Amino acid sequence: MTAVSSQPSGWAQRRWLMTVLLIFIVQLGLIFGLSDKTRPRARPSGAAPMLRLRAPGSSEVLDLMDPTWFALPHRQGFSGAAWMTAPDFPTNKFSWSEELRPLGLRTQDLGSAFNRFVATNDFAGFQTLAPPEPSLVLPPFTRVGVPSSSSLRIEGRLGQRRLLTRLSLTNWPHTDLLTNSVVQLLVDAEGRPVSGGTLLSSSGLPAADQRALELATAARFNSVAESGPAGATGRLIWGTLIFEWKKLSLPATNAPADKDSK
Repeated sequence: MTAVSSQPSGWAQRRWLMTVLLIFIVQLGLIFGLSDKTRPRARPSGAAPMLRLRAPGSSEVLDLMDPTWFALPHRQGFSGAAWMTAPDFPTNKFSWSEELRPLGLRTQDLGSAFNRFVATNDFAGFQTLAPPEPSLVLPPFTRVGVPSSSSLRIEGRLGQRRLLTRLSLTNWPHTDLLTNSVVQLLVDAEGRPVSGGTLLSSSGLPAADQRALELATAARFNSVAESGPAGATGRLIWGTLIFEWKKLSLPATNAPADKDSK
């Protein structure tokens, strides 16, 4: 067996600290040894414009240095008197010594120009242009036939199915306005109403509305199997039955009064 000699850990830490400190001292010595210790010299100033006060005898010299003397019209140039000096206008006023003599107006000549215009022009020859009279044009009239009896109209998806039951519609005697009875109906795949119809709009006559509900419940339609295959959603069909009632006029109950009777 070979014995391995191990150094204490404290000695290794002191050796690393001394190495780092030595490197730091060497760097400081290089910085101070290689640095330039001479004072910085002042930078000489270049040529710059200078301001001087104008002396009493230097006006002519400064005028000669003006570049606009020969390039542009100048008051001190050779043509300054012609270009830059405007002549004065004369201020002599014209005076009138004679008194004013207004022209005389003759009253008998007033309106003479208008009289000559009327005498030399013929106004009877002018004719007034009358606008043409408008022609009366009537629109085409289409006679709408009035149904003689009550009728039934089916709307919605239910209108695509054939009605098998012959419904007997009644004409109602009524004195007031009679509108349509609108009934909503749900029909199954066999063409039979699932439940009684629902009155959506009243005609104004309770008897007519009740008759419309009875007819809607008694109505039968063709089955889905006859009209073609249908899915689960097409077995129940909603529809609207519109009963258009015909109103009968009531006979007069009161005879007109006799003029001779007292």
